[in-house]
Amino acid sequence: MTTARPTPQIVWMKRKWNLEQNPFPNEAIARLGGQDKRENGLLFNPDVQDDKVQESMEKFVLGAVYDGLKFGYLWSLGIGLNGDARGFGKSSLMQYMVEQINRDFGQKVFLDVGLDVEDAEENPVCAVLASFDMANARSLSAVFFEAARYACRFKTADDQPTLAERVRERLISRIGSDKESDLLSAVENIQTSMRGRTLGPPVADFLSLLCTGRPDELATHVDGVTPTRRTRNGASYLATLLLFIQAAGINRVILCCDQLEDFAATTTTRQKRTLETERFRDYILELQPMSDMLTCVVTMHPRATQAIGDMWSLADLPSYDHDRAENQHRVVILERIHSMEKAGALISRYLEAARTSPAPTGNQFHPFDNDAVQVLLSRSDGKPREILRKAHSLVTEGASSNWDIINGERAANILDSFMGVDEDDFESPATNSTSGFSNPNWS
Repeated sequence: MTTARPTPQIVWMKRKWNLEQNPFPNEAIARLGGQDKRENGLLFNPDVQDDKVQESMEKFVLGAVYDGLKFGYLWSLGIGLNGDARGFGKSSLMQYMVEQINRDFGQKVFLDVGLDVEDAEENPVCAVLASFDMANARSLSAVFFEAARYACRFKTADDQPTLAERVRERLISRIGSDKESDLLSAVENIQTSMRGRTLGPPVADFLSLLCTGRPDELATHVDGVTPTRRTRNGASYLATLLLFIQAAGINRVILCCDQLEDFAATTTTRQKRTLETERFRDYILELQPMSDMLTCVVTMHPRATQAIGDMWSLADLPSYDHDRAENQHRVVILERIHSMEKAGALISRYLEAARTSPAPTGNQFHPFDNDAVQVLLSRSDGKPREILRKAHSLVTEGASSNWDIINGERAANILDSFMGVDEDDFESPATNSTSGFSNPNWS
């Protein structure tokens, strides 16, 4: 008697579980701007770390507007002795924060903390996002260019405007004209009124495209800037964008700068790291229009600080020490997920994005059951990246084995085989009084 061959993995996912693909990322390393929704950070669910999202908005946005904050630090510290401090969602949180700010120029941030509409209208704010990386942006000037490019290119959906488009509409409303010459004149008036050290006049061709209202041409232009020009003139591109933004009546811009660890990599010479650190001070604290307008928020974790600590201190930049009381107004520390409710919110966002039909009644986590989510949380030490990676592995194994449901016992057996943990360590949520989950759909 022959044994029936199992249904192929992807067929099982599609027909049995009604998933268009494995919902979870294989690596769970944010690739902001990419097309794969599992990896590009756009499935970030603010409910998973709602307290940290709110804390970031209050400290970084309101701090920039009302407290003159110049540097903010988004930290993760790792878990356990020498634990990896990556994978807590810093990049995705930054991207979410930038887009939320730009949606209404920070108005919701003001209202959420109890301020009035008048406060928001008097203090509009916008944000840009960039990151150091070993391929394209290994200098601060190149990072500045990527920030300007972000404003001209990035949008979370095809039917949404870029930041540059939003700012142009605001400028048109402010001066009462959409003529390019009038818009250019408004920006030039900002330039001529500046005092102190500047980078010189705006980048003419870039400014002209910002004012024309042809986003496709603007995107083509910034994409076509050569790597050499990005490195040499990146700060001038950002300064031009800032003048355009200020002409629209916005005086505060949050620059979210990711992957500082790449800047601090050992493959970058100490001399270059020292030079770039000093440039942080020159551009952010001393040169116009950056010194008046920018608040720089950077991601931090122990690996990065080990490489730049002395240089940061010698450049007299604001301290990033997370455990000093006087720094708490500029530091936010992302922590692991502690509750079943938060773990459920994390995986639900990815599952819902992949479903081709609604989940079965009473099980929002299908094809997982409740116990399996408990296993994912406990076997990942609450680190978001590990929860997502392990969920990916469980879906792959469950579909390959043609399981109707991924229950707690199966999940524990699979994950413990990866880690070499005794299967007896599995504890059912029904007997675990610390799960903290209050969803009525759970038994």
